[in-house]
Amino acid sequence: MAEPTTTVEQAIEAQAASAAHIGSPLYAHVLEGLLTDLRMGGITAELLEGVSERPVHDALPLRYLASAHRLALAGDAPELARYYPSCGGTWRGENLAREFIAVVHRHRHEFTAGLQRNVQTNEVGRAPVLASAFALIARRQGLPLDVYEIGSSAGLLSRWDQYHYDTGHSQLGDPTSTLRFDAAWWTHPAPPLRGEIRIAQRRGSDIAPIDPSTPQGRLTMMSFVWPDHLERLARLKAALDIAARFPVTIDQADAGDWLNHRLATAPRPGVATIVFHSIVWQYLPQPTRDRVRGALYAAAARARQGAPLFWLRMEPATAAFADVRLTTWPSGSEEVLAQVGYHGADIRWLQRD
Repeated sequence: MAEPTTTVEQAIEAQAASAAHIGSPLYAHVLEGLLTDLRMGGITAELLEGVSERPVHDALPLRYLASAHRLALAGDAPELARYYPSCGGTWRGENLAREFIAVVHRHRHEFTAGLQRNVQTNEVGRAPVLASAFALIARRQGLPLDVYEIGSSAGLLSRWDQYHYDTGHSQLGDPTSTLRFDAAWWTHPAPPLRGEIRIAQRRGSDIAPIDPSTPQGRLTMMSFVWPDHLERLARLKAALDIAARFPVTIDQADAGDWLNHRLATAPRPGVATIVFHSIVWQYLPQPTRDRVRGALYAAAARARQGAPLFWLRMEPATAAFADVRLTTWPSGSEEVLAQVGYHGADIRWLQRD
């Protein structure tokens, strides 16, 4: 089905509403100022018009905002850094549109390049709900896991078992980890996280992977976090530190092509094969989605008892929350495991087994 036609103006309006809803008053304010600049034919219109045929789908306003945040974090936009909490600044409701637009004029080349960069938040706050799902699969199957992630970005969610989770009743992950998630992430009753989880293989792919072990990679990842979301930024920094010590291979490839190659001989006997992604599907072109489905269905035809295949995904359901869905083969059954906020909080676990 064809994507509905949208405009840059609609994209900025939608993103401003989302920022206000999710809890970034700073970005909601900045976007309102950029919307005025766009309507007046200013530099926002010059740079954003014509970049994408689907500006809402491609999150064009977030690319624009991240380009400025990257400059502020690097010390190259002090007029914004003094207001951005992520840079040690304080914002008390001042009008930032003038400062933002001044930065755009001074760094036009960086913004032009930044608008071509896909949004890659790699939100590690989604790890608790994904870990809950992996624990469920491991508990049901009693098998080691082959874990394949598409849209991996820097692979931070592929390292989900290197973090620590405590529901108040059960625990999972590395008990010494510096990245920890407590019972506040789950509404009750929380899922049981007991049991051993063995990872046989783990690998990911992304059309433009980011190396979290490099200063530029870290800077890029942090730029996509909203400047007034300090807790999210702290979690990201902890995950980046872990990533530097725990390497995971993330291949640069189209998700459909990569998955067809990875699943060509899967699922393996004695292993539970899991393909997963989170807030990725909307960014994939339709031909890539078709190839991903094709790879899954071809592998599903080979699934057997003792060699199961799973498709785990956290993707949008409503403006307020995402669904976490699991398809299991050889049965072909599909279930909604949880509903969860887009940044991972307020997990409403639905599976009671």
